[in-house]
Amino acid sequence: MSDSVSLVQDSFYEEQGITAISNNNAVVSRDLGGNILVQPTSSLLVIEAITTNILAESVLPVLNTQFNYYRFPSRISFIDESLDLDLDLDVDLSNDPIYARYKPSENRKINANETYSGILMDEVVDGMMQRKPNSYVISKEIKNSGLDLRFRIVIVHRYDSGILAEKSAAYFSLMKTTVENGIDREFKTYVSAPKGQISQYEVQKLIVDEIIPNESFEIGDAFNIGAYSLINEEFKYHTINADTSYWVITDANKNVDEWNQEIN
Repeated sequence: MSDSVSLVQDSFYEEQGITAISNNNAVVSRDLGGNILVQPTSSLLVIEAITTNILAESVLPVLNTQFNYYRFPSRISFIDESLDLDLDLDVDLSNDPIYARYKPSENRKINANETYSGILMDEVVDGMMQRKPNSYVISKEIKNSGLDLRFRIVIVHRYDSGILAEKSAAYFSLMKTTVENGIDREFKTYVSAPKGQISQYEVQKLIVDEIIPNESFEIGDAFNIGAYSLINEEFKYHTINADTSYWVITDANKNVDEWNQEIN
C-alpha cells in the first residue's frame, strides 16, 4: 500500500527521469543536448532514463471533453397525456390587514412597581405579523381604511405566596406610543377583579373588550399591554400564564369571533 512518502519519491523520478539523481556532470558526463557521453574504451553499460508521455490524441477518444450549453426555455421531450395537469391556482387574496392574534411565548412574572411596563405578547398565532416585539403597529392601510379596531384581551395570572392569608393585586393597561408624544402607559387601565386582590395560589382572569376609534390613532402608532404588581419576590409573585392568555385585534365593524371567523 503506497504512502505519501513513496508517492512523492515516485513522482520525482516520473518528472525528472530515472537517472535524475545522476544529472551531475561529475557523475555522468553529458553533451549540450543532454546525451550521456561514453568513452569508446569504457566497459560500462548505460541505460538512459525512461519517461511517461501521455499524448492528447490517445486521451480524447476515451474522455468526453465536449461542453454542452443549456438551452432556454427548457423543453420536455415527452409528456404523458394521461397525467392530470389541471392545477388549482386559485389563491385567497382577501387577507384582512387588521386581524392579528398574539400570545406570550412563555410564562412570565409581573414586575413589581407602580408603573405599567410591557408584558410578553410576542408569539404571532394568526394574522398580521409584528413590526415591533409585543406590539400592534398602525399601518397606512389600517389608518386610511377609516375602520375602528376591536381589542379583545384575556390575561390569566396566578399569585404565589408562602403566606396563606396574604393577598396581592395585579393591574393592567393598554399602552399607546406615538411619534409626537412618546409612550402613554395609561391610555386605558384595567383591574381584573374588585380591588384586584387575590389570595395564595389563586388564579385570576382579566377580560377586556375595547373599541379603539380610528380617530384616536395615526400611522406608526403602537399599542402594547402593560402590567404591574406590588410584590415580586423570590417566593411571592404574580405569573402570567402563556397558554391561556392572548390578544386579538379585529375590524370593529365585523361580526367575527376571536379567530376572525364570521359569526352567523
